[in-house]
Order: sequence, then C-alpha cells, then structure tokens
Amino acid sequence: MAGVDIDCPLFVDLDGTLIKTDLLHEGILKLVKISPLTIFLLPLWLLRGKAYLKYKIAQIAEPDFSLLPRNEDFIDFLKHQKQSGRSIYLATASNKKYAEKVAANFALFDGVIASDRETNLKGKVKAKQCQAIANEFSYAGNDVSDFEIFKLAKESYLINPSSKALKRSLTEPVKKIWQDSKPGPYIWVKALRLSQWLKNLLIFVPLFVSHAYINLENIVLALLGFIAFGLLASSTYIFNDLLDLDSDRTHPRKCKRPFACGELQIKVGAFAILILFLAALSLVHFTPRGFQLALACYLLITLSYSLLLKQYVIIDVLALASLYTIRIIAGTLLLGVELSFWLLAFSMFIFLSLALLKRCTEMKLLFESDIISTSGRDYYRDDYALIQTIGVASAFMAVLVLALFIQSTYEGDIYRSPMLLWPIFPAFIYWICRMWLKMNRNEMTDDPIVFSITDKGSRITVLFICIIVITAKML
Repeated sequence: MAGVDIDCPLFVDLDGTLIKTDLLHEGILKLVKISPLTIFLLPLWLLRGKAYLKYKIAQIAEPDFSLLPRNEDFIDFLKHQKQSGRSIYLATASNKKYAEKVAANFALFDGVIASDRETNLKGKVKAKQCQAIANEFSYAGNDVSDFEIFKLAKESYLINPSSKALKRSLTEPVKKIWQDSKPGPYIWVKALRLSQWLKNLLIFVPLFVSHAYINLENIVLALLGFIAFGLLASSTYIFNDLLDLDSDRTHPRKCKRPFACGELQIKVGAFAILILFLAALSLVHFTPRGFQLALACYLLITLSYSLLLKQYVIIDVLALASLYTIRIIAGTLLLGVELSFWLLAFSMFIFLSLALLKRCTEMKLLFESDIISTSGRDYYRDDYALIQTIGVASAFMAVLVLALFIQSTYEGDIYRSPMLLWPIFPAFIYWICRMWLKMNRNEMTDDPIVFSITDKGSRITVLFICIIVITAKML
C-alpha cells in the first residue's frame, strides 16, 4: 500500500503507547494484592537498579494482559502497517516476561526487545538495540525520553503524549500524533466518587436522633466530620479501584471507571490517595479523640476489605454493613451523645440487607452474561436465591427493630405524640420492598444508597418520614 515504507521496521513502545497504562505500576498493584508485606522489599530491589526491580516484580506478580486498556486508533494503524508487509517490533522498558506476554495478545510483532534483570531498556539504550536490528528504523512512543530515539529514527510517532513530550514536539516535530481528548474535571468526580459522599450523611443521624441540632457548635463539628470522612473515603475508593483493576475491566459497567479504562494513570491515583489522606488527617486533628478512633477503624476495615475480606462470601457484606454503621457510631463519638441500642441494631440489619442487595445486583449480571461466578468475589450465580432470601430477611429484621423502637418512645419524653410515629412503619416497609423489587427487575444501580437518592419513590418516602418525625415531636 502507498505511504508505507516496508523496508523500514517500526519499533513500538509499550507503556502509554500500545496500551494506556504502565506495566510496572500494574505489577506493583498486583504485588500488593498478592502479598501486601512484599511492598517493603521494593526499596531494596530498587537499590540494585530499576531493571532488577522490574525483574523481581515480574517473577511474583502478573496482571491479566488480555484486559489492559489499549490505544485502539494507533493499533488500527499498526494493523494497516502489518498488512502492508512492514516489520513491527515491540520495544519496551518493561520486563521481557511482561513484554512477551503482551505481544502474545497481538498478532502484530515480529520480535520483542525489552528490559532484563540487568538492563533497563530506555532512551539511548533502547535506541542502540533498535539500531542493532536495523540501521534505518521508525519509532513510536509517548514520553519525553523517547525523543532520544526520535533523533535516530527515520520516522517518529507520538501516541497520547505526556505534556512534556507534546511541548517538545513543537520544537522537534514528529510525523504524526495520536491524542485522545484530555479528561475534564468530571473524570475526577467519578474517580473520587463524590456521589458516594452521600453515605457520609449518616454522620448527621445522631445529630438529629439526639436532637442536638439546636447547638450551632454541634452542627459545625458534624460538618467537619462529614468532610474529613469524605476525604478519607475518597482515598479508599481510589485504593480499592486500583486493586480491583482486573475485575473491574471484566465488568460491563465498572470497566468504564477512570483507572480501569486508562483515562487516569495509576501513578496519578497513588498521588491522589496521599493528598486526600493528608487532607483528612489535617481536619481530624480538630475533632474529638473518639471520632479519630472511629475513623481509624473505618480505615482499617476498608483496607482489610480491599486486600482480603471481599474475597470471602458473606464476610464481605458484613464488612460493608460495618462500614455504614461505623459512620453512625462516628457521629455519636463526634458529638459526645449516647449511642442508642435501637439505632445500632437497626443500622446493622438494614445495611446488611443493602450490602446483600448490592451483591444480588451483581449476580443478576451473571445470568445475563452467562457467567458462572463473579470476578474477584466468592459468589456464584446459583447462590442468588439464597443471598436474596438472607437479604430480605435482614431487611425485615430491621423493620422489627424499628417497630420495637417506636414502641419504646412511649416511655420517654422526646416525642410529644409518639403514637404519630407509627406511619413510619409502613413507609419503611414500602421503601425496603421497593428497593428489592427494583433489583429483581434489573433497575438497580451498583450502589443501593446512591440509587435511593436518585429514585423518586425513595425521596418521597424519606420526606414523608421526616414530616412524621417532626409532627410527632411538635404536636
């Protein structure tokens, strides 16, 4: 075909060029997931050189190479070049084991040159390897370090270049640039899962249940705790997304998450985790010691869930229910009010039901996709009926606790007309039954809490309950 120099081999970089991610970072994440304590060995391996670091990681951890996000437009170009008879080589600074695994997933490459235990194939070192194969060659890369190779190449291509590489291309032009549209601010709204901050409104529950909202200091303190909890939660969401890359990439909806699809880089996510954690830590400094302890427990449970607990059936949903309940406990410790037995029991049952509802939503997708088990979870589609039964039973246990709580208000003086609270009972039954019905109809999203905020029926129910509570207190 015209325009293709078949006598000039094309050498293609891997990280950021052929794929949208970096295999070193992917390997480190896999290493953390397989053996978290091994991360403390990374500095020791790095002391022996970056090539040795990559080699050691590749011996222990292996990402799923078939799921890596690809630069599809550039790959179409490579297919055209290959069909025209041009030789194409994969030339990467990633470890050779990784490079050969990736090459096996593409019917494009005539050979692979990559880093080994002693040599980190980057910049001038890579250029010499390319020249050893062909005196005259073309090269495709994405980073500013690739310009060392561009100087020697007959043709140069930039694929989704870094900002420094793009700036340098203005003074050292390349033949062609492939560039996806840069992600806007909304991508960070998705990555930080700001919609999930709605869960942190549970911190305000003790404020209203204890009727402590008449004190401005309590309101300010609750807002401070809400923001601190939100920042910490966002950092754990990113951490969980990074560890869940493989399973998210196989999920019909989660595959569009920013880190799974390659819109945001892993190293950017790691930096964001650090910033969010430090910001949360700075705010927590101004809160009571009890709240700080609750936040530490939340972090411990979340990390345990991300690294281990989510792999075990039932234990995972108990952990999720605990993460919801601990927000309410944190609210009581923040304000220094008494933790109600009724509130604690109700929270565990209702949030266990919602966690099971979340799992049932995921399991419904297994039937649609004709898949036997969930990826990264110990659930099989045949478990669906039993998990649904447990979830509904847990919901009605919460209903029973609510009924007993309403009856107990007759002995106190918090509500002037406690009998007026009884309409809450059928309203709550309606809401929880509606949630499970929506799930059964495949109308539920991945997160029941977020769904209930956007669902008209749920909003009306919550408004009705609030009106009933205010009426029972005032009349």
